[in-house]
Amino acid sequence: QYPLAVETFLKADKMAEIQDYTSISAEAASVLLSDEVKPYQGEDFEKILINAYLAMAFTFQPKWDSALVECRKVNHKIGLMISEGKLPYKRNYFAKYLAGTLFEARGELNDAFVDYRQLYKWQSSLALLDVPLLRMASRLGATQEFQQYRKAFGKNVDYKLGPEMGEIILLVEQGKGPIKVPDPRMRLLPMFQKRPYRSAYVEIRDTKSQFSARSHTFFDIESTAIRQLELRTGKILAKKLAGVAAKELVAHQVGKETESPFLGALTSLILHAQDQADLRSWSTLPARLQIARVRVPAGRHDVVLDMVLRSGGKVKAQYEWKGVEVKPGQLHFLNYQTPD
Repeated sequence: QYPLAVETFLKADKMAEIQDYTSISAEAASVLLSDEVKPYQGEDFEKILINAYLAMAFTFQPKWDSALVECRKVNHKIGLMISEGKLPYKRNYFAKYLAGTLFEARGELNDAFVDYRQLYKWQSSLALLDVPLLRMASRLGATQEFQQYRKAFGKNVDYKLGPEMGEIILLVEQGKGPIKVPDPRMRLLPMFQKRPYRSAYVEIRDTKSQFSARSHTFFDIESTAIRQLELRTGKILAKKLAGVAAKELVAHQVGKETESPFLGALTSLILHAQDQADLRSWSTLPARLQIARVRVPAGRHDVVLDMVLRSGGKVKAQYEWKGVEVKPGQLHFLNYQTPD
């Protein structure tokens, strides 16, 4: 339901921007009561993923211009967060690689080369970079860079996409992302807890020609969520301790004004009972965003997906796309979410 997804994520993106502005009254109430009295602002990685999901939804409509805009927004947001010194962020390889493939699919090779080259600078060992970098460098006549990548990736990489071939790009939502639970060390603090899931990655294959490829992780939501919340724990703890002091001050004043120690104690009990860890999060996210790409002969294909398990086993023919039309020299996009 890509049109509905776009409509929903655009609203979410706008709400996330509005809620970035702190209400002084709401902040004061959250110190005295609980963080849940404030509108949920979202974790920083969640705000970034709104645009990543918009990019995917636009890709499959297909509205590639809009998808590219959202890819740019992802890394623009991260750039702003880095400049503001919020947290030690990493770039989002998933959005940048998707942008590269979209430019490549549109025949805008120079722009595709810019994105693939940037990825190589960020992480030269990143999966699935060898073929597009060599292909773009060759087709654009960038001889010096072509030799550089040839040396880095080896001379046996088959990078050409002839007129009789096409390519399938698979975007995978793999596993189940973590959810927030109270920290057992202090119940007022939230922590991300991993959820169990079976999948490790997927493999796609063409039933006729037996061309196949596996998916690789480009954004690890699970580890990002856990790491970013851990880095904010000190700030959350400081606010909670300030809240404890504020609650005791209010309770003391109630007891003093009413000349009733009982009412003061009751006020303290009620205020502390209301405080709890803020467990709100985007709970339907996967554990990782992965990508696979495979070259196949141009024409119609039945494409089969096998799910490789973390235990080492494999679920054969977990999903199948019938009659996928791959045009000569073109890229075709597919999407899959692992059930667990």
